[in-house]
Amino acid sequence: MKKILLLFASISIATALSATVPHRAIIPNVPGYTVLKGDFHIHTNFSDASVWPVTRVDEADYDGLDFIALTDHMETRHQHMISDFGAGVDRNTSWEMAAKAAKKYGILVIHGAELTRGTRIFPGHFNTHFISDATAINAAAEAHDGKYGRDEERQEAQAIRAALKAAAGQGAFVTWNHPDWEQQARNITKWWPIHTELLDAGLFGGIEIYNSFSGYDPEAFHWAVEKNLAITTGTDAHSPMFKIVAYEKGAYRPMTLVYAKERSLSGIREALDARRTVAVADGCVYGRQEHILPLLEACLEISNVKCTEKKLSFTVRNLSTIPVELEKAPGSEDFTYPRKIRINGGEELSIGINGPDSRKPIGAAEINANFRVMNWLTDADTPLAYSLHFTVPEKYRK
Repeated sequence: MKKILLLFASISIATALSATVPHRAIIPNVPGYTVLKGDFHIHTNFSDASVWPVTRVDEADYDGLDFIALTDHMETRHQHMISDFGAGVDRNTSWEMAAKAAKKYGILVIHGAELTRGTRIFPGHFNTHFISDATAINAAAEAHDGKYGRDEERQEAQAIRAALKAAAGQGAFVTWNHPDWEQQARNITKWWPIHTELLDAGLFGGIEIYNSFSGYDPEAFHWAVEKNLAITTGTDAHSPMFKIVAYEKGAYRPMTLVYAKERSLSGIREALDARRTVAVADGCVYGRQEHILPLLEACLEISNVKCTEKKLSFTVRNLSTIPVELEKAPGSEDFTYPRKIRINGGEELSIGINGPDSRKPIGAAEINANFRVMNWLTDADTPLAYSLHFTVPEKYRK
């Protein structure tokens, strides 16, 4: 019995230790930039979540993130910790605590807050990033409360205008959150006139195309491409991260990849202004072609290229944790190779290419193996185009 109990204790300890092994996404850098991984939309118990700011930092370290943005709701009705603790706590306290805790990990913490207006009227939730004082932004919004009688739509619109102008005065970078959230988009995801007004005034520059609660938003992705907005994702986490991310199934946390010139808050801000961001969520990649094609080429290592009279073969290895789903594309009709290929994170595959008839010589001087990357999108429903080029040795060209 004693041996059985010791064995059980050993198994329990081993299980506990394995549960704390970091689950870090592997993303290579791209030429000219350091690729920083982060989450632009997180809440703590200083507004309406159940997680302490320091824990949010620990979660980010577990996931291998380079940065996070704490975006607690700034409205008075959401400020639970202020009402609970009173003096000494304000709308900036959660960021202050997280930024201090993050120093030991080297994680960058963006000072942010979420403006939560227009619910059940029109999409009016915005994350204000790189701010200096969330209290002042909220004060500008709430100055309009109760001024317009029953005209709630006017009140909310005026509050948004005032708050985002105050945020702009602090040099904020603003992102429109979850345009497809059902409370604000019951039947259709819509771009409202107020969003044109705010965009034209330079009051927001990014859009959240993936949110852990509402998922991928194709309309928002298309708007990002069409209107030159920075692409972002957010867990919008209110619960502990283990309740949001299925770690036990090998899932990875949604991330925004920022192509930064340097690993710093100013480096992140410069990349946002330049729109060098990519979204990664649920095994998919979303971004402009000029950003995700170099990333794919950095992820896929081609080696061991060999050629015979009838076949060219090569090895492809996925250096990242992002899966790659290839599908044969037009332009390669004269060559025979697998029409569908999936390369999981860390996986290595051998691929062969023949001519139209595998019994005969390839009969070509050049081989272009064209693909659509089905889970890497450059616009809504538009897969990335990817091609591998090979030169056939002259002795095999006949």
